[in-house]
Amino acid sequence: MMVSAWWMAVGMLVASFGAYGQVASLEEYLKMAIDDDSSEHGQMPGPKSTNCSCGSTNKARIVAGRKASRNEFPFMAGLKELGKGEIFCGASVLTPQHVLTAAHCTYPLKMFRKFHLAVVVGAHVQSEDEPNRQELAVKRTIEHENYHPRKYFNDIAMVVLEEPISFTQSAGPVCLPSEPLSLVNEQVKVMGWGKLGAGRGTSSVLRKLNIKVIPLEVCKKNFKREILLDPPTQICTIRRNKDSCAGDSGGPLVWLDPETNRYTLVGLVSYGKTLCATGPAVNTDLSAHLDWIQRKIAVTHPEEKTCSKIG
Repeated sequence: MMVSAWWMAVGMLVASFGAYGQVASLEEYLKMAIDDDSSEHGQMPGPKSTNCSCGSTNKARIVAGRKASRNEFPFMAGLKELGKGEIFCGASVLTPQHVLTAAHCTYPLKMFRKFHLAVVVGAHVQSEDEPNRQELAVKRTIEHENYHPRKYFNDIAMVVLEEPISFTQSAGPVCLPSEPLSLVNEQVKVMGWGKLGAGRGTSSVLRKLNIKVIPLEVCKKNFKREILLDPPTQICTIRRNKDSCAGDSGGPLVWLDPETNRYTLVGLVSYGKTLCATGPAVNTDLSAHLDWIQRKIAVTHPEEKTCSKIG
């Protein structure tokens, strides 16, 4: 089925990720250059290693960074109704038993008991029966205890699977930060199957976008009446005339760590203006929730471990 109007309302949340720092003006951030991807990003390992394989990519040469290559990001996952329907939220693979998403993607299911939730990995096309695609039933979801459904504070949820993901070249974990990160002015990446713009339909294939991290002060200064911020748990990004949109909610915001040449999860798409790409976007800051993530993994599947940089 098509994504319902109800889910569009839940997912009409542009996002990206930001951090702390001094602010000049919004226009200066909009003028920042955005680099295209290199075919080397996420391929060969960097000078530092990770404690397990994570954050790598599968791709040929990329031009202009729009559509992702098939199974380019093995850590990309999606949430959908078990056995049918389209992906309505993004997610990130952490372990064979766990994926991470936004609480606003899972919380309404508990309130309204809409349907049995499933996680899809190894997918590229929304509705295609792909050879690398795995669809797994969800055992339970754990929303952050301090999640605020109206203000989107602590907008993070752990999704626990009934059966483990089979890790292959097309399905595997993202790296987690080994320590808190501050990436103001850095380039990060968002991806998803969300709407192509306000008033437009969802993308049939996975798409990616490079965006810039901006200080929270930029969001406060320019959108103080429309964007509520919780500095310890949220971060901001922006790019002129481009952003994530409805259906991208919960998906990964990743940073290419130059020391490992692997993608590290730094944020989760949370919310922004209803009209996509019309201002800064807000998402959940992973650095503020690293301990929470480890605690939820430990109480559900203590045998599972996440991957991160060594040293």
